[in-house]
Amino acid sequence: MVPVVRSTFRILQELSRSGALGLNDITQRTRVAKSTVFRVLSTLQALGYVLRDERRNYHISPSLGELASEVASADALRHTALPHMLRLRDEFGETVNLGRLNFDKVVYLEVVPSEFALRLSERPGASIPAHASSLGKAILAFSPPELVESLIAERPLAGITRNTITDPAEFRRELKRIRERGYALDKGETTLLATCVGAPILNAQGTAIAAMSISGPSSRFSPGRSAPVIAALVEAARSVSKQFRMPMSENGDPGAPKPARRDRARSKA
Repeated sequence: MVPVVRSTFRILQELSRSGALGLNDITQRTRVAKSTVFRVLSTLQALGYVLRDERRNYHISPSLGELASEVASADALRHTALPHMLRLRDEFGETVNLGRLNFDKVVYLEVVPSEFALRLSERPGASIPAHASSLGKAILAFSPPELVESLIAERPLAGITRNTITDPAEFRRELKRIRERGYALDKGETTLLATCVGAPILNAQGTAIAAMSISGPSSRFSPGRSAPVIAALVEAARSVSKQFRMPMSENGDPGAPKPARRDRARSKA
């Protein structure tokens, strides 16, 4: 065990149980050396996880709770989505991804790789530009407009490939199309070798909290010509949305995408 880590958690546990405490009180209750308590608290305060009030008492910052909540939320989302992701991979043979927005990028929470020898897949924890991916576009299309505008205004939309949308006006039009049809396409926008289709996972207010996608080599995977692929993905994302969020209103699923029709023959690509 690392002594300073053990001391840090003793201090946090005591603050969690007792509320605001002064330096001397924390030292006495934890039986950790006063100099160590002071260094730990100073570090946690600088990181924003502990606050010090006007009486020089320390208490836990909401940021610490948010940190734990974020990790728990991501893990719960991954466990909820994984069975659906496995079914999609088994049905269509291509890689299935789960991602969540982090500033201007999408971070992969889970990846179920294709079993084909030729496949394109990322690893959990990797990230891609949100504006150039089907995951990111599916999330942004169902995000508050101010979030989208802040992403566009903060820096130019980088051209990852010749297919990447970099014009802000065209990007806004693309998000509108995604909202109308309920899914996003990435046709060689992050790499010319890959094609992806993504669908949003929505909360009870119809705002995207994550997205799922199916991706494969462009030489083999053509979701735009395969209604069953799109419909299955959208339905899976809707199922995850319903399982993960609070109960829906009587009017149903606000902002939920419309499922694509499944009356065309499945593509053999």
